[in-house]
Amino acid sequence: MNTKLSDLPPRGSFALVTYIPDPLGSFLQSLRLGLPGEENPQAHITILPPRPLLLPLEIVSFEAQQILHGFDPFTIELSRVSVFPETNILYLEIAEGNDALHKLHDALNTGSLAHEENFEFLPHLTISGSIPAGELAKVRAEAERTWEERPKNSSEVDEVVALWQPSNGSWDDWNRVWSRKLGGAGNSARAGKS
Repeated sequence: MNTKLSDLPPRGSFALVTYIPDPLGSFLQSLRLGLPGEENPQAHITILPPRPLLLPLEIVSFEAQQILHGFDPFTIELSRVSVFPETNILYLEIAEGNDALHKLHDALNTGSLAHEENFEFLPHLTISGSIPAGELAKVRAEAERTWEERPKNSSEVDEVVALWQPSNGSWDDWNRVWSRKLGGAGNSARAGKS
């Protein structure tokens, strides 16, 4: 489904992510579906966490794409299973590419995209929902065993996807509004459900 940005309502929330392609992407999806939590979306790394739109989506999108034009593709390497202690959510740490993701986030978190993050920005790939404290050690050990069977642990970050959520939408009501190749290779104005 193709939708022009100007046809979408002007407000809501905005986020930028990069999806992990196959074969690692399919492996991660399988890992995520085997762990407790809410329905897990496609394996991704959040570059710009959700933030309310203060300007129309078309203006924010133009600004984000201009910034992305200045970044070249880079490799990320997922390392080990960790846990966010505040929420008992499991995630994979990012070794190689961590600095590049910080630079990308910091460049984007300016102007009309600036927003005070709820948590300090930590590049990661979420693999579970919140796990009850009594089950955390067991579930984490299971995730670590599964992670050891991965086909590889690196991926190229060469495309960033913009997600938009209407102001009256639910938490899982994110729509893909465009994608942009890094390195000035252009973009694709695809819209639809994320």
